[in-house]
Amino acid sequence: MAKIGLILILLIAFNAKAQEALDRIRDFFEREGYVVKAEGGRVLVDLGKDKVKAGEEFEVLKEGKEIVHPVTKQVIGREKERVGRIRIEDAQEGFSHARLLEGVAKEGQRIKVRVEDLCFEGSDELFFRLRSILGNLRKGKSCLYTIKEMRDGIGVEFKETPVAFYQTRPAPVGMERASLDDVNLLARARLLRPLPYIPLSADLCDLTGTGKEYLLVLTQGKIEAYELLKNDLVKRFDYGLPAGVSVGLQCAMLTDGRQDLVLVNIVAGDSASSLILKAVGDSLVPIARNIPYIMGVLNKDRARETFVGQRYNFRDKFGQTVRLALEGDRLKEVGAFLAPRGFRIDSAFTFGDYLIFTDTTGRVRVFKGDGEIFSTEEGFGGSYTLVEIPLDQGKINFIFNPRGTQAKFLNFSMAFIVKNQAGLAQRFLDILKYNRGELYLVGERRKDLLFIKPLRGSSFEEAVQAILATKDGRVLVITGRTGMLTIQNRGEVYELELRAL
Repeated sequence: MAKIGLILILLIAFNAKAQEALDRIRDFFEREGYVVKAEGGRVLVDLGKDKVKAGEEFEVLKEGKEIVHPVTKQVIGREKERVGRIRIEDAQEGFSHARLLEGVAKEGQRIKVRVEDLCFEGSDELFFRLRSILGNLRKGKSCLYTIKEMRDGIGVEFKETPVAFYQTRPAPVGMERASLDDVNLLARARLLRPLPYIPLSADLCDLTGTGKEYLLVLTQGKIEAYELLKNDLVKRFDYGLPAGVSVGLQCAMLTDGRQDLVLVNIVAGDSASSLILKAVGDSLVPIARNIPYIMGVLNKDRARETFVGQRYNFRDKFGQTVRLALEGDRLKEVGAFLAPRGFRIDSAFTFGDYLIFTDTTGRVRVFKGDGEIFSTEEGFGGSYTLVEIPLDQGKINFIFNPRGTQAKFLNFSMAFIVKNQAGLAQRFLDILKYNRGELYLVGERRKDLLFIKPLRGSSFEEAVQAILATKDGRVLVITGRTGMLTIQNRGEVYELELRAL
């Protein structure tokens, strides 16, 4: 009897959780708010980033006459007339900026999310249950919104990017949810394309503003753009860079436009002289030049809020940090960035509430606010991206570290960081060469308690120059290798396939 009672409790809990998920999905696709302010084509609404995502569209509604019940004579609602349409461009805490696409928008008018293209991937049973509350739902893929049935819940994607997850299965009675540290992950690297040069840096970029990602690879003096296919890369164009030493590349949406801009970090002479590029057709066009910073975006989901520059020169290496903003083609300092001790922008990124970077000694440092909560003892980072700093006698190689990335697997949030092992030639002959590149996993055991461990199966013959996560969950690894002769330099692009053991 006790066993039957436990089964009944679990079934009741599951049904309640599943019904709660359906109710929350209905609420997601019926989101409403109000126009707070409207000036010309710019509209301010009262929905923040916890409610909306950039790119979502809302209908502007005008309330009309009261609807009176013919028998009870009670007011049962109001007529609603669609008078405009807006698109969210920048979501902040508690409010969002939007652009008026058609019609009008006035202060106090109601807005409602516009869902005309809605797909479902999953079982027939769940499809029919959802279809009863979402009349325009259809089976298929490649919709603006997609609902996906998963093992433990129901996910929602917007433009192929996960935006919501609703759990349908409660945790087993008396058991805590496993942490990522309890899961053994195995990686398998699948070669997508060899590269006939050493890649210095790389990033995934939405060059067209359509949501389609391109792989941009930085080599010395040039950027190559590849279309990312399922099992291959197709080169689309390249762009020659101005004189200087290329040391980094990153893409981010830094303006009101929908397309990413390309940040290219360059050292010319004895200090930084970077630039920002914009894609126009099959080419890149400079919109800001001679920038005296090494630039970086700490979180692409909040690109404009986390756009940071750090001064760099041969004497001081990495120095003062500032917050940056791009207004048209004008780059501005908009305040100080209170960087923690040892901060370097070249490898810095955020993972949840944590700021992660590799310092000059090779230690991975993790900060939350002003406090350091984790650091490694052994050396990480290392790459073939460097500048030669002249000395009175000879020179030294100042090495720039690869940036880590965030990813998701089995509903776990994680971060990957890079560790490249120096070869004997580098340690004893001062020839820059690596004999192994590895990926390490960073996760959260519980709040403010992190762990770091090697990712099994992720060892490469030489240096990992970049690790990237696509919007649809693919993980790409770009490696470089060099011999004793320049003509032996080359690279590879891999896709990392993860599975739990």
